[in-house]
Amino acid sequence: MSEMSKTAELRIVSPDGVFFEGRMKAVIVPGVDGLIEFLPHHEEVILKIKIGKLTYKTPDDEWHTVVIGSGAAQFANNRCMIYADTAERPEDIDRKRALQALERAKERIRQKKSFEEYRLSQMALARALNRLKITDQD
Repeated sequence: MSEMSKTAELRIVSPDGVFFEGRMKAVIVPGVDGLIEFLPHHEEVILKIKIGKLTYKTPDDEWHTVVIGSGAAQFANNRCMIYADTAERPEDIDRKRALQALERAKERIRQKKSFEEYRLSQMALARALNRLKITDQD
């Protein structure tokens, strides 16, 4: 079996552009119903992903972590496409800024303005908590 048949194409895209593009042996995404692992030649699927930690294994057997926002994942034709509203490396996260964002989000939630502002504040709170949680693990 060739090396290419043991891998699949992985592309992680956010509004900032292409975060990662290359071959992978496995990718684990935070689906809304729990963690989902895609391996090469997975059946075709589209699913919603939530804020959390995405990990992927490159052909050199190294695991990489991505702090991911909500979005969608698609696997088809031995290609995995991840579309997320944010994608960051844990080492690129400024913990001080994440803590400040957490406090701002908590304050906006306490102010109880419109439903839309409340929903946006909840999303900001979830992103800040996720950043802090993942940077604590690594």
